[in-house]
Amino acid sequence: MATKSVSVRIPEESLRELERIATLKGQKVSDLVRDLILERLTNGSGGGNQLVIEYLEGFGTVLAGIHNEAARSRYYAELMTSYAMDLQSLMTDGKVTEKDAKESLLGRFSNASMQMANESWLRALNYQKPPEGEPG
Repeated sequence: MATKSVSVRIPEESLRELERIATLKGQKVSDLVRDLILERLTNGSGGGNQLVIEYLEGFGTVLAGIHNEAARSRYYAELMTSYAMDLQSLMTDGKVTEKDAKESLLGRFSNASMQMANESWLRALNYQKPPEGEPG
């Protein structure tokens, strides 16, 4: 198939958005623009799904950032809890908490934290637990 070049002028904000999307997809801007034009020509106005896909791809980046921050926060929380347990044990028993006892307690804290997080998500999603005996 023979190809021809086309040159268009677009606002700077649009170019920045195209560059952002191209970077997310690992493409050159020219390849992305060509794909968008051909998609629109072949699928008509059905390109609305592409907007949803692009939004979700950007949302994935945000979620990854949130996940990293949550992991960092959890690490520091566990570290501080471990130090607090050792300080308490030093003050009461004259020695640091034994490793197994500390891991057991931190495991219980972790399980309780996960349960609270799950319940928080369910509340945020307005999930209602089905009555006993009905499928969930």
